[in-house]
Amino acid sequence: MIASAEIVKVKDCGTPEQTTRAIFDELRRDLGEWMTAHHDLVWRPGIEMTTEGKEFAARALMPETDANDLEVLVAPEMLLIRGETRDGRKVLRSIKFPRPVNPARVHAELEDGMLRVRAEIAGASRILPFMPRAA
Repeated sequence: MIASAEIVKVKDCGTPEQTTRAIFDELRRDLGEWMTAHHDLVWRPGIEMTTEGKEFAARALMPETDANDLEVLVAPEMLLIRGETRDGRKVLRSIKFPRPVNPARVHAELEDGMLRVRAEIAGASRILPFMPRAA
């Protein structure tokens, strides 16, 4: 049976600067926990990033996770996925965008264990006027 896609929460931290700060705070906390742990407590899934039209599309295989247990934070330069698997392992992974994105234009969904995040490239929706070349 094919499951339908479930929406994953894209957390709004306020301004892009506040979101960037929240991402780096989470990564600092993770580093501190990692340095004192006897074994790795965090799962860092691989992320594939592609460009599709005017958006970046990120995909991460997330078996054994529920959409309600995942959260996505997006700053203009970075994506952070955090949450927890059904067996209690912490999920934390970040990736930089090749170009800035519009954090207000992001959609995330989980379908059949695949997390898909789409983020509009900043300025991609603007139509540039035709400018003839100077002779």
